[in-house]
Amino acid sequence: MTRLSDEQYAEYVELLKAWLETDKTVKGLQSPDAAARERATQAYAAVQSFRERYGLDGHERALERSTREAR
Repeated sequence: MTRLSDEQYAEYVELLKAWLETDKTVKGLQSPDAAARERATQAYAAVQSFRERYGLDGHERALERSTREAR
């Protein structure tokens, strides 16, 4: 597992929050419009990009799952 600096960790948490919020919004809409789906897709892509950039593995996916369950 890659060790993140405090700044990197804070950035990752913010990316996760943004992704979860947009995903929750899209799932809560009766019929989400294209713009809402695009925001959710972009937020997810930002999380994936961060993971790739820092070589994150399954441990972070477990964190993501626990974060999602806590909301």
